[in-house]
Amino acid sequence: MKLFRPLYFILLFIGAVIAITVFAKANDSQSIPQSSPTPVSVLTVSFQEQLEVFSTWPATVMAKRQSNLGFERGGLIAQVLVDVGDKVQKGDKLASLNTNTQTADLAAAKASIDQAKANLDISLATTKRQQELANAGHISSQRLEEVIATKYSAEASFAAAKARHKAILARLELSHIIAPYDGTIIRRLLDEGSIFNPGATVLAIIESDELELIVGLPPQQAAALKLGEIFTVTTKSDEASVQLRKSTNIINPTTQTVTVVFDFIKEGNLPISGQSARIQLKDQMHQQGFLVPITALREGRRGLWTLYILEPKENSSKFILAPVPVEILHTGEEQIYVRGPVEDGTMFLQSSGQNTVVGMVVTPTNVSRK
Repeated sequence: MKLFRPLYFILLFIGAVIAITVFAKANDSQSIPQSSPTPVSVLTVSFQEQLEVFSTWPATVMAKRQSNLGFERGGLIAQVLVDVGDKVQKGDKLASLNTNTQTADLAAAKASIDQAKANLDISLATTKRQQELANAGHISSQRLEEVIATKYSAEASFAAAKARHKAILARLELSHIIAPYDGTIIRRLLDEGSIFNPGATVLAIIESDELELIVGLPPQQAAALKLGEIFTVTTKSDEASVQLRKSTNIINPTTQTVTVVFDFIKEGNLPISGQSARIQLKDQMHQQGFLVPITALREGRRGLWTLYILEPKENSSKFILAPVPVEILHTGEEQIYVRGPVEDGTMFLQSSGQNTVVGMVVTPTNVSRK
């Protein structure tokens, strides 16, 4: 009997342990509630056949005309009447050479004209008298011919004197720089007292009120533009409108772009020649896809990105997060145009933050199409 007593206590202890364990499991299953689904903000996939894409391109504001001005003949500069920044009008005198020699030559040429005119008058009168005497038979025909030749010589001398006078006037006109158009002086390279060779630059002028925009565009982008189209140009301080004037239709071998020229529409404040700008162009991307916010994507593998969609849970109104790889077709400032193996109307997570876990049980709080 004493031998069976320890065995009895051992069996009793084992039974008590089993009873306590079963009771604890049953109690735990009743006290721990089932986890509730996480509420999330979602959007739905809305496919479209094409996307209107806006792109911006760097451009340069240029004056339509810019000229280096100088004298056609060399000499001593007597006056420079303008300075950098001065606005001038077409026909304004900008600079002059010393014309003392030309003025003296002009006076001599004028005196030569007067002398030739007097000789011509005498010759004409003599020819008239000699013609009357010849008609009356008082002089020979040879004498009349000599008088007529003298008249022709006097006429030629008078014409030559007038031509010399005109040539000196032309040289005097070359002694002045005249503004070829309305504009602004941007450089002054020589001052009074300078002696220079013909063709040297004295002043530089730009047509500051007539501006154009020069843009280098990809060939396909340039070919899609139409003459007369209006576009918006942005500078650091303002916006302006431009109209397409022409395209060179020639690809630059260095930049592989086509140069396109736009005219500024004179409304409001115009930019300054030489200023950098950006022009916005519109294009169509003919590829099927759908738009998602930037926050909805998470970087994946091999250049793809991951979008988390909501898959319905069996026999339940709850959903499970599932990753889907998508390809980016176009990136905007706030939205991205993508394509991937999803159906139209599929719900996806609006923002895939750090707490996003594959297989997470969620419930949508709002549903909107994008």
